[in-house]
Amino acid sequence: MADPQNTSTDKIAHLSATIDRLQKENAQLQKKARHADSANKAKSDFLAMISHEIRTPMNGVIGLSELLLGTDLQGQQKHFAELILTSARNLLTLINSLLDFSKIEAKKMVLDLAPFDLKAMLKEIMELYSLSGQQKNLAVVAQIDHQLSPSYIGDSYRIRQILVNFLGNAIKFTEKGEILLKVFLVESKENTDLIRFEVKDTGPGIIREKQGELFQPFTQLDGPSRLRYGGTGLGLSICAKLIELMQGAVGLNSKPGQGSTFWFQISLPVEQTGSPIVKQTTGKPVVENQGAGKKRTAAALKYKILIVDDEPTNRMVLRESLQRAGVEVVEAINGQEAAEFCMHSSFDLIFMDCQMPVVDGFESTTKILSLTKTSGKLPPPIVALTADATVTTQQRCHDTGMVDHLLKPLDFDELKRIVARLLPGLQQEIQGRHIIAKEEDSDVEKEALVVNPQSLEKLGQNIGDLTPVITVFLQTLNNRISEISQAVEAKDAGAIARTAHTLKGSSSQFGAEELAGLCRQMEEMGRSKTIAQAESLLLEIGRAADRLGETLVRTVERMSRHKPE
Repeated sequence: MADPQNTSTDKIAHLSATIDRLQKENAQLQKKARHADSANKAKSDFLAMISHEIRTPMNGVIGLSELLLGTDLQGQQKHFAELILTSARNLLTLINSLLDFSKIEAKKMVLDLAPFDLKAMLKEIMELYSLSGQQKNLAVVAQIDHQLSPSYIGDSYRIRQILVNFLGNAIKFTEKGEILLKVFLVESKENTDLIRFEVKDTGPGIIREKQGELFQPFTQLDGPSRLRYGGTGLGLSICAKLIELMQGAVGLNSKPGQGSTFWFQISLPVEQTGSPIVKQTTGKPVVENQGAGKKRTAAALKYKILIVDDEPTNRMVLRESLQRAGVEVVEAINGQEAAEFCMHSSFDLIFMDCQMPVVDGFESTTKILSLTKTSGKLPPPIVALTADATVTTQQRCHDTGMVDHLLKPLDFDELKRIVARLLPGLQQEIQGRHIIAKEEDSDVEKEALVVNPQSLEKLGQNIGDLTPVITVFLQTLNNRISEISQAVEAKDAGAIARTAHTLKGSSSQFGAEELAGLCRQMEEMGRSKTIAQAESLLLEIGRAADRLGETLVRTVERMSRHKPE
C-alpha cells in the first residue's frame, strides 16, 4: 500500500516543477513579445521616417509641376507636365497611406476633434466627385438627411478621408450607372447623433467569400481588375482602422452583378448652439494671431512676405507662387537669419520651416514674437511649413505662436486658403491647384466650377429655352455689381446687405454657386455691420461675376448650335 505522505510529496514536487516550467515558458513568451513589439515599432518608425523624408523632394516635383502648368505650354508639353503631376500626386497618396498605416500599427494615430459643418463638407465632396463621375458618364448623386445637425464635433479630415476612399473606389470600379452617397440619422441620444454613411454603386459586385478580405491590409481581389486598376490594398484597411478608432462600425453589402454598398456609422456629439467654434487638437484651443488680416485697399495690395526654409527648391516653389501675385518676397535660409531680418524690417506674413540648421522654426518664431512684443510692433502672422502631418507637431506649432500650418508637398489650394484668411484680397491672384481633366472635357469642367450644371439643367426643364432668361440676367449683372460697389464705397452696411442679397438670389437661379456664396458672405457682413473687409470681398465678387458672364455666354452659344433648324 502506497504511503499517503510520499504520494502527497510527489504531487507537490510535480506541481512545483509544472509551475517552474510555466514560469520559464511565460518568460520566454514575454521576451518574444517584446522582440516582436520592438521589431514592429522599428518598422513603423522607419516607415514614418522615410515617408516624412520623401515629402521634401516631392514638394519640388509637385510644386514645380504646378508652376510649369501655369505657364504658356504647347499641347504636348502640357500633356507631359500633367502626366508628371498625376504620377507625383499618386506617389504622394501612396506615401500618405504608408504613413497612416505605420501610425495605426504603432498605435500613434490620434483623432483631431473639432467642430465642423458636416453638410458643407458633404457638399464639397460631391462637387469634386460629380466632376470625376462626368469623365466616365456616371451620375454621382447624394441623399442627405435634413435632420442632420448644423455642426458636429469630430475629426472631419478623417471622415472626409473615408468618404473619399469609398467614392473613389466606387467610381473606379463602376463602368455605367450611378453612384449614390446616402447620409442619414439613425438615432439621436443625449446630444449625440448616430449617423450612417452609405456609398452604393452599380459596379460588378463582390462574391461573399472575398468581402471580408477587402478590409485587410495589402489585400486586393484577384483577377483582371487587379492588374487594370492597381493600388496598394491599404485604403479600405486604413478606413476600417479609422472607424474603429472612432468607435464606429463598417461593412459591405454586395452581390455579383448587383453592385456594392460600402457603409459605416459613427456617433458624433452635436455642437451646442451658440458655443464658439474653436479648433481642438490635443485639447488646447488654437490662439489666432491678432496681427493677421491687415486692412489694405484695392489699389494697394502690395504685401511683403518672408519665406524661411533651408531647402532652395522649397523656397523657389513658394516664391514663384507669391511673386506671380505681385508680392514682395524676402528669403532666409535658417531661423537665425529670419530673426535678424525681422529686427530691421516688417513683414505682413512669414512662412516658417520647422526643421532647419542653426536655429529651427520653433525657436525662431519665439524670438520673432518676443522681439516684436518688446519693440511694440504688431506681430506678423507666422505659418509653419512642415512635412510632419502629426497632431503633435501641429499642436507644437500652435503652442509656439504660429497661426496656421502648410504641409509639404505644397497644396496650392491650401496656400490660397491661408492667404485668404491672413491677407484678404490676395488669394485670387495666387494660382490654385491645377485640375487635370480629359482634353475634350476641360472647358466643361472649368465651367462646372462656376455654374452647377445640374441646377442649370433643372432650370431648363422647368422653363424651357434658357436663352432669353440668361440674356436678361447678363444685361442686369453689371448694374448689380455697380450697386454693391456703391454701397461698399459709401460704407452703408444696410445697402450692402440688400444689394448682395438681390444678386445672391438671381445668381442662385442659374446654379452660380461661386458668386452666390460670395454674395452671401457680403450680405452677412452687411447684416452684422462688420464691413472692414468688404473692399477685398468686392474684388472677389467682381472676378466671379466676370467668370460667370463668360460661362453663360458660352452656354448660350452652345445652346444655339444645338437648336433644331
